[in-house]
Amino acid sequence: MTVLFASDLDQTLIYSRNSMGMEVTEEELVEVERYEGKPLSFMTKKSQSALWNIGDSAFFLPVTTRTQAQYERVTGIFEGQHPQFAVISNGAVILENGHPIKEWSDQIRQTCINRKTIIEELLPEIERHFSEDWVLKVREADDWFVYLIIDRARFPEDKLDFYTTTFKKLGWGLSLQGRKLYFMPESITKAGAMEYIKKRIGANYVVAAGDSLLDLDLLESANYGMLAAHGEAAKNAVSISAHIHKTKNYGIKAGEEILARVAELSLQRQ
Repeated sequence: MTVLFASDLDQTLIYSRNSMGMEVTEEELVEVERYEGKPLSFMTKKSQSALWNIGDSAFFLPVTTRTQAQYERVTGIFEGQHPQFAVISNGAVILENGHPIKEWSDQIRQTCINRKTIIEELLPEIERHFSEDWVLKVREADDWFVYLIIDRARFPEDKLDFYTTTFKKLGWGLSLQGRKLYFMPESITKAGAMEYIKKRIGANYVVAAGDSLLDLDLLESANYGMLAAHGEAAKNAVSISAHIHKTKNYGIKAGEEILARVAELSLQRQ
């Protein structure tokens, strides 16, 4: 049996200092990402070792909202070279040996055009609804989606449901993650990209992990899902299926828990 472990990265397997929690010592940490000469993301040494060992019993598929440039900064989670496949840009792009699979992205692009969920259609709506001073920056992610850098302290949490409903009518999903408010075309999903890889490698059992609303479709499509208890999805108390399990731990220790469970499930199916 081929087990596929499809996992989000940020605040699932890797953590910034602000997101890792307090129950960890410096001696336990290993740097996995550096940006502009400074350490940016970490795992525990225990998690890193567990992930490297998973390759003996499961196929690891990174599944992230990061762009290719952002993904390629994360070098410390891999033992040697990057995995054969990686899902980036929330599923709009699949990398095979570091190169985008053109047929996949072309298909996603055409669907976005047909549904008018392209950035050119979105930006005027963002400008109309988000002129508030809590919007610090508007950023485009490789022409696939948009996210706002916001002042979280001034963000009107009570309006999030209104914004979500408004943009859903236009074909865009919203996800608030820390200081970033994502606008994602509904046709771009982590689950869709994972299913493509599942067929490519002939996997018959999928374990998935994540923390945000953008991860829920991935977890729902898996045979066994793990939802980080500290994440956006858990905090919003969204409805989840019985095969999705919340972690008991929070922060970087949730990453350890996830990887330990993956190892158990993979060994059971060898």
